[in-house]
Amino acid sequence: MKKYIFKRILWLIPSIIIVSFLVFYLMDLAPGTIVDQMISGDMTQEEIDQLYRQYDLDKPVIYRYGKYMLGLLKGDLGKSQISGVSVWREFIKRFPNTLILSIGGLIVASIIAIPLGIFAAKHAGSIWDNLSTTFTLFGMSMPGFWLGLLLILWFAYRIRIFPVGGASSLKSFVLPIISTSLVMMATTARQTRSSMLDNLRADYLRTARAKGVAERDVINKHALKNAWIPIITSIGAGLSRTLAGSAVIETVYSFPGVGKLTVDAVTNRDVTMATGCIILTTIIYVLMLLLVDVMYAFVDPRIKAQYASGSRRRKKGQVAG
Repeated sequence: MKKYIFKRILWLIPSIIIVSFLVFYLMDLAPGTIVDQMISGDMTQEEIDQLYRQYDLDKPVIYRYGKYMLGLLKGDLGKSQISGVSVWREFIKRFPNTLILSIGGLIVASIIAIPLGIFAAKHAGSIWDNLSTTFTLFGMSMPGFWLGLLLILWFAYRIRIFPVGGASSLKSFVLPIISTSLVMMATTARQTRSSMLDNLRADYLRTARAKGVAERDVINKHALKNAWIPIITSIGAGLSRTLAGSAVIETVYSFPGVGKLTVDAVTNRDVTMATGCIILTTIIYVLMLLLVDVMYAFVDPRIKAQYASGSRRRKKGQVAG
């Protein structure tokens, strides 16, 4: 188990190198630079050239990338080319908002999606199953920005229950959390239904019913217990995406989170801030997926036994050697 976790963490190194290089290269291909925002009409060509030299824009992208990676090897994510603020400090300042948004979306999605998926599986082929399937398709197809705009139109402008955006109060989190949870809710409900259907048709459940086990216990203690692996995968993937920064949702609501910070950095051609944010979100994403894999061992004893047997085999091989 420890060896598996160590290998997964080691894979962060090539992931960070690939992701950071792509950010540098794509932002170099995009029209405009950070210097364009600083140029004024009364500046001379010499002053403009000095700005380009200051930000190393007169040198090839591979030079700028190598210089940044040398700083990263020392643990320095750099400073914003616009504000001069440390990338790490700004990321940590915004991350709690994204964390609240992600956890809130996870709770709302799980409370609704898992019971809905179980209900649809129990009534497979009925009108209730068709209605739940329609709901999940709607949730998976609805663009996040469009849902956000609709919620703002109704609940911020017409009914005026919640604020338009920002994170000034607890009410400010309600609409972004609802928007974040919809896609996670739809995918989790769909996965729960599919996984439950596979288990409800299993022979061991028919045996349990024949022995007189109550239907509630058949569903909760037998079927759901064996259906958790795909459900956890769906929830974990959704949480990883939102923790990495729901850029669209945060931009629509002007929510001061990691996603909004990254979008602003890319828009302003702040390469250092954009690269640092994407590197940190990549690390969070990979670690969250690793956490989901580790949770499998606690949910399914068969997986835990595989890890344990693998460790015993390695120890025996070392003793024999």
